[in-house]
Amino acid sequence: MNHFMDGMLIFLVLFKLVVSLVLAVFNFRVNRNTIYLSGVLVVIALFGLLHYSIFASNSPTMLIFMGVYSIPTYYLVGPFLYFYFRSTLLDNSKIYPIDYLHYLPFFIALINVFPSFLRPWIEMLDISNQILEDPNYLKTLNLGWIYPSRFNMIGRPICMLIYIALIFKMYRVHSNELYRNALPDSHRVLMKKWLILLLTVVTFAALSYLAGAIIFMNTPHVPKQTVMHSPLTLIVMISFLMIPLLIVIFPQVLYGIPIVKKKRKSFDHFLNASEIYKYVNKSDDSLKEDAIRILDSIHEEKWFLDPDFNVDILASKLDLPKHHIYYCFNYIIKSKFTTLRSQLRIEYAKNLLNSDQELDIDLIAQQSGYSSVQSFNRAFVEEEGLNVYEYINKMKKR
Repeated sequence: MNHFMDGMLIFLVLFKLVVSLVLAVFNFRVNRNTIYLSGVLVVIALFGLLHYSIFASNSPTMLIFMGVYSIPTYYLVGPFLYFYFRSTLLDNSKIYPIDYLHYLPFFIALINVFPSFLRPWIEMLDISNQILEDPNYLKTLNLGWIYPSRFNMIGRPICMLIYIALIFKMYRVHSNELYRNALPDSHRVLMKKWLILLLTVVTFAALSYLAGAIIFMNTPHVPKQTVMHSPLTLIVMISFLMIPLLIVIFPQVLYGIPIVKKKRKSFDHFLNASEIYKYVNKSDDSLKEDAIRILDSIHEEKWFLDPDFNVDILASKLDLPKHHIYYCFNYIIKSKFTTLRSQLRIEYAKNLLNSDQELDIDLIAQQSGYSSVQSFNRAFVEEEGLNVYEYINKMKKR
């Protein structure tokens, strides 16, 4: 049983780190809100290592890094969770100057633990060995500069519970605005259930940890095995394990508001880009107006002539979340962004080639949004079925 609990804790830590890495790498470009959720999982994983280093490991070095140097990071769970809920509820991942106040607990804890960074390594090893021999030593240990070190035992869950209260209040205020676009009910219900379940799981874990910390601090002598294998510890581990497990089972919650799990219809990419409008105008999707705005802006402003024009620039210019733009292209416009951009560039280039002006191919490529003749010619072949020189010869024969 003891080895099972130790192994479960290590599995929990590794699982969270893997899921958080996948979130950060593969979902950040589409929905930046997931970076906050990834941060929550990383901090929880580090917290698991802290628990393991004190009550299951025999490594003083590990304990120094996880139990002393990493203490400030454990106060980031609340802010990261708050930012994730706010970004998801309001469909806006922007960070404002006042938001940096949420990092005050982190900086206070960092200042408090700072003297430990200046202590000799030998002294830190001696302290760690005393903790490993008897974790009850933590109750009297004080390495803090501002407040006693032992306060962190209850300070971490209390900070998390404060943020849970703030999140609950925010949810009540903004729940009516949740998915203000008339999105499919199935996705709206899924996201609501996910947010409520996430908040419930974190609340349950924080309360269980706080109860365990209070019991530990007020009991004269608690054996190491008792803490590691107590029911409260098991509850905390299972609760935190549920978060990445649910993400793996229901990955669509990561894409935010507009992404739904539905089959995308096929689309004839050989149509002229301007003809896409007739498909968009037939759509009854709630984000149809955003799709039309995207098309109008690209056509009228001719942003596609910028060689660096991409989805990031489009999102910035229109002040739309990128996951809205991806949704519009995939499910309403039914064309890839790169395909539409290429079609518009080649159409523009053909107009230049058909004009009475004698223009150099290099200049036409540059004016059409291509950084080189090679990339211009390659795109021309993909769209027209012949290279630009063959096209010119064909036009001359007419």
